[in-house]
Amino acid sequence: MYELRPPAMIWILSVFFAVCMADERALQEDAECAASADCSLNALQMGSAAKTSDEEDSTENDIDEEGVSSHTNSSIPLHGYHHWATTTMYGDAPHAACGGINTKELTAGTRYHSVASAQAMWKDCNRPGCWCGQSGGGHGTTGMGCLSCAKGRFLCSAYGVVGHHVGLAEVSSEAQESTSCPFRSEELLIVVSDICPHAPNKAWCPASPGHKNAYGSFNHLDFSNYPDSIPHNPSIPNLNFVFSRIECPADLKQRYRSMTRCK
Repeated sequence: MYELRPPAMIWILSVFFAVCMADERALQEDAECAASADCSLNALQMGSAAKTSDEEDSTENDIDEEGVSSHTNSSIPLHGYHHWATTTMYGDAPHAACGGINTKELTAGTRYHSVASAQAMWKDCNRPGCWCGQSGGGHGTTGMGCLSCAKGRFLCSAYGVVGHHVGLAEVSSEAQESTSCPFRSEELLIVVSDICPHAPNKAWCPASPGHKNAYGSFNHLDFSNYPDSIPHNPSIPNLNFVFSRIECPADLKQRYRSMTRCK
């Protein structure tokens, strides 16, 4: 049988005494905290902060190139991008809402495609005739005002979450076929040079952030022209578009500033 020598016995007793004293102090502090409103509130705040941190860690967020948080819980597959939009095509504008610029001249000789973004995507644009709008958005809407750039791709799916033109009773054969592939185009670069106002485009362009269009999308992009990879004919449905915002290149910014009357 192993016999404890006096030094070992003294060491064990000292450790036991220290543990007991620590427990007593903890109980005393707990009692004092319960009697103090400030201490109790601080404990609740600490617990709440820890819970919030855990909740944030479990939330699936993405950050696009400008560092703006975006939930990926989307009704349309994003395929690695951060946002999606319905689209239309309207042609070039010689005097667009971003300071009267010519949308064709802005992107001539570049890889960029000019788009008009929905009124809801502009900041404080609650009236007709908005001019030189900055990026707004919020409540699910992606902010993209004048001289906002993005990269993205057309999907094979069309007409938002509806899948067909709201004026048609059934899905068109073209839209039905579009579900067999993810992408209809290569990756494109776009720049906002105009606005898609709500009043004449109520089905497509939401008026305010947080509002969806008739096709279930917070965002809408009206292309001046489709890329060459998209056939230019009326039988092509209005394709969905996935995108992530990026910083506009310096040469495009310089060209924009030389053309715009925005201050």
